[in-house]
Amino acid sequence: MKTLNCKIVLLTVGMLLCTTFAMASADAFDRAKLGASWVTTAGTLSISHRQLVGSSGALAYSTSSAGNTGGTAVVILGGADVEYGAVALGNVAGGNNAFVKIQSQNGSGTTFDTAAFYTGNNGGGFFFTLSSPVPSPAIVDVYFCGTTATLKISSSAGIQTYTHDYGTTFPSGVGLGTFGSVKLDNFIGIAATPACIAPSVVGTTPATMMPGATDLSLK
Repeated sequence: MKTLNCKIVLLTVGMLLCTTFAMASADAFDRAKLGASWVTTAGTLSISHRQLVGSSGALAYSTSSAGNTGGTAVVILGGADVEYGAVALGNVAGGNNAFVKIQSQNGSGTTFDTAAFYTGNNGGGFFFTLSSPVPSPAIVDVYFCGTTATLKISSSAGIQTYTHDYGTTFPSGVGLGTFGSVKLDNFIGIAATPACIAPSVVGTTPATMMPGATDLSLK
């Protein structure tokens, strides 16, 4: 069962993860067609088995999230190819947006091992290796505090949080991006972001402190 007020993902038997924010828009993709609530700016996106799937490099924005400043979704691996799921914040139609992704390029088909704070549509920026592999499925929360973006990844292995200062602000608006056989689900647009969290707080790691990696999705 899906709920839009509180994302609940069954990760292991008897274990539930729940993430709550002030919600402005939501989409559980529990229908046959994507419809006009999403506008695709690159590639193709569709619904399959009540989950969002797309071509490699696909990107779309939610028309009901125009005033949102954060976004969250469940990211699910669909195979052992290079895959990522991304949350885009800003003017996605105009390319003036942050593009924050988690990615699997280790060939396992079961864990995410890298992430990135990019701009545009996978347009480059800071790419890094996660402190430890994250099992699929994973809940990805992305929001800004001023010019600093926070990426929170929740899974059956716990929570990893990363921050990155873009040095600029972006307009409101939220979108989703795909690469490979990845699947996305239970999207929520965040109307009111959580209070600013200083990078020194335990459990928060500035992305600049993480090791660099080769982004195979760009090849």
